[in-house]
Amino acid sequence: MARSSALLSLAALLTSATAAPAPAPSAADLLRDAMSAPQRISYVAEVQVLRFGTQRSDATLYRVEHRAPDMTRRWYLAPQGLYGDSIVTRGSMTYSVDVKRQQVVVSPDEDADQQIAARGNLSILMANYNVVYAPDESIDGRGVHVVLLNNKYTGQTTMRLHIDAATHLVLERQQYGSNGSPIAQTLIEQIRYTNAIPIAVFAIPAGMHQVSGAARGPESTDVAHVISSAGFPALVPKYLPEGFSPIAGDVVSIKGVPTLHLIYSDGIRTVSLFQNEKDAAVDLSHYRAIATTVADHPARYVEEGPTTLLAWADGSRHFALVGELSLAELEKIGASVLP
Repeated sequence: MARSSALLSLAALLTSATAAPAPAPSAADLLRDAMSAPQRISYVAEVQVLRFGTQRSDATLYRVEHRAPDMTRRWYLAPQGLYGDSIVTRGSMTYSVDVKRQQVVVSPDEDADQQIAARGNLSILMANYNVVYAPDESIDGRGVHVVLLNNKYTGQTTMRLHIDAATHLVLERQQYGSNGSPIAQTLIEQIRYTNAIPIAVFAIPAGMHQVSGAARGPESTDVAHVISSAGFPALVPKYLPEGFSPIAGDVVSIKGVPTLHLIYSDGIRTVSLFQNEKDAAVDLSHYRAIATTVADHPARYVEEGPTTLLAWADGSRHFALVGELSLAELEKIGASVLP
């Protein structure tokens, strides 16, 4: 009996040792899981954000504490002008804490940490990008799966993701322009996974003056309805780059003037179109604006890192396009907006 038991135990060990490992998920399934990881994974880390432009580059460093599913605090370490400031996100609201002005700006959350696809629109992303594996790597000693998002129309790699093999949290995100050059990088370092983040971490500092951010209407995916509620005959682009489509819109208040805001995306890149029929042009006084034209109308543009802002008027309306596209592409979209 003892010998029989020993043989059975040996057989079990041999079966366990030679069993095939569980198959890895497809790259697309891993991407889907990574997009939802912040909703279930809590962590503390340091984050570096780099943005590369044709004229200048920007770097930001902050400490992040994230308590799943929807509470995040970012405490800025650099640049010097932001040191000590923080952004607290609780559910659908964001509190921007400016320690120098002793002020807290309260506004709807416009940015989700670890967001991969614009507005989380996975169906658009999958329609425009092939999701494939690259060889595994490691970050800070943690094994990561590397996933490439290749544009179906150009064949170019638009995004490279390093996804924690154990938690499926994105630890590094690199984005590339149409010519293959890097335009943005986000790197999470010194990460510590923990569920023991006190709720007090996400408290808003007492004694500061609270002000409301820019007034916004509710964002809707019913773009046609948003356009019809703008309060003036709105115009839309007749041309969009391949893969781009309207995904959402709202009506915002800029200097007290209702302004239609439409968002177009290919799943990764986004471009926003703002327009109003009052004398409320976008304020470029704090930037080095460069003159150009949009369909023979005088225009000005600003490049901040990989983002370009293009503003012009047609006599009765003011327009602005903002997105991670080239100036030539924005000018082409702008020209197609005009009657």
